[in-house]
Amino acid sequence: MTSFAETSDGRYLITLTGLCRFKAGEELPVRTPYRQMRVDFTPYEPDLREDGAGERTAADIDRLLVALRRYLDHRGLAIDWGDAESAPSDALINSLAMALPFDPMEKQALLEAETIFERKATLTALLEIDAAASDDDEPTSIQ
Repeated sequence: MTSFAETSDGRYLITLTGLCRFKAGEELPVRTPYRQMRVDFTPYEPDLREDGAGERTAADIDRLLVALRRYLDHRGLAIDWGDAESAPSDALINSLAMALPFDPMEKQALLEAETIFERKATLTALLEIDAAASDDDEPTSIQ
């Protein structure tokens, strides 16, 4: 549980932080004051594996960092480059996917990427699309 707040009508708004994404399935017919459903973790099992996806190599991250630098410069944003360059690539990719101000459809594309490698490719593409628009001096989206 990340946070909670009680509403004026006595309900609670609860924010949960999960370990793995899932596909929502059938909602269960329960009488509890909260929703319950069957979920399928299978498509996102790689989220739970530690099979080297977090290891950083120059080849897998340089293009992302170049695109990120252009994106941030174009939008007048800044980050701690020391932290970015030393972070494990999976942590960097997931943090950027959550924190950067992408449009909802772009965020959805990042969320639906089934592996960290697909998410990195999607993130890099989004950054490069925006950087290409920097010549026009106007931020853009893929929508």
